[in-house]
Amino acid sequence: MRVILATMAFVTLAGCASGTITALNDEHYGCSATGNFFDFSGETAIAECRKKADQLCQLNGAPTVIEKVTSEPSGAARYATANINFQCISAKDAELKQKQISEIKSQQMKAVIQNAKSTCQQDFGFAPNTPEFGNCLLQIQRQSIEHEQQQSAQAASDARAEAALAQQRREASDRNATDAMKMINDNNKANKPINCTSYSYGSTTQTNCN
Repeated sequence: MRVILATMAFVTLAGCASGTITALNDEHYGCSATGNFFDFSGETAIAECRKKADQLCQLNGAPTVIEKVTSEPSGAARYATANINFQCISAKDAELKQKQISEIKSQQMKAVIQNAKSTCQQDFGFAPNTPEFGNCLLQIQRQSIEHEQQQSAQAASDARAEAALAQQRREASDRNATDAMKMINDNNKANKPINCTSYSYGSTTQTNCN
């Protein structure tokens, strides 16, 4: 009976993926899931997150909009994992929100241009509608664009560095787990009892041990 119960418990544990949803901001949510015992890739964990996301969005009365999907394969002493960012928002609402974002960016650009005009006229003394004034505006706008590009490049570089560091940590964790399991196996072999059997052939005795 104990053997049957243990087997059933193992099958239940090995066959289930688990996922957790957290609210990020506004209509944005995140889901983190862990695969089951036999998963190498994160596909099962991704499927679990998609299912939970659909269930939540159904309760909210809006379709699921997946924004970002990442996953990690299993390793030594580590289950496969997946992370999904999503929204519960209709296509119409998503289009409206995109328009609002575009309008905000447009207003920000207008503010940059207005500040540039003020800088060129008041700080540098260039008169409007002159070549010098136009060149000044162009230079300030170019600097603003370069600054945004540098910030984007820095953010991308930081993300790559963080991903590389996370990969190094996973590899180190896998090595540590592998070394620990090898040490346990070596200790078990060292502590294994020796069984010897002796056979007599006339006046000769042969002993075999394993």
